[in-house]
Amino acid sequence: MTCQPGAGLCLSVCDVRACEARCCYDGVYLQPGEERDLTDLVAREPALRERLPPEFIVDGYWDGELLGRKTATRPHAYRSPDFPAHFAHTRCVFADTAGFCELQKLALAQGLHPWAYKPTTCWMFPLQDDDGVPAAPVSSPDEDPYATDRYPGYANFVPCGRHDAQGKPWRDALQQEIAYLELQSREAKKTPP
Repeated sequence: MTCQPGAGLCLSVCDVRACEARCCYDGVYLQPGEERDLTDLVAREPALRERLPPEFIVDGYWDGELLGRKTATRPHAYRSPDFPAHFAHTRCVFADTAGFCELQKLALAQGLHPWAYKPTTCWMFPLQDDDGVPAAPVSSPDEDPYATDRYPGYANFVPCGRHDAQGKPWRDALQQEIAYLELQSREAKKTPP
């Protein structure tokens, strides 16, 4: 189904080759437990470890304040003329030279779900969640929680996060993310605290 007038937010499906993985420009902030999971995974997988700098998880700052732990970045020269001027020319250390995620490639090679090793914020983007229930992505720069006077925003500056009149309604465009979020929510309810 394509976007129809009055359909609300419509999105393009992720295409790393087209956008150069610009959503990965700042690495990703990690949820509780994900730093340990990534550290353990890297320790078990020497081929993955070889591709990473010694510090692959670092403190992340937002607007001058410590926000949490995140994946490190390395310099990257984006070639796209519409690359947002307020985005740094860096990319997550877990991305390969083409922008594909090494964590996703490893999971696939091991016969796992592609997002088995990816941090939650990565595989969910641009989907939002409300306690495990899928919620609409940010639909305009005015709604972007990261927009400040000096930083005009994030989600609406990447192709898969901004409205696309040629795209699909957001629930259709993000059906894989929604299904995985629902699976993760069911699994979390089965796990004792």
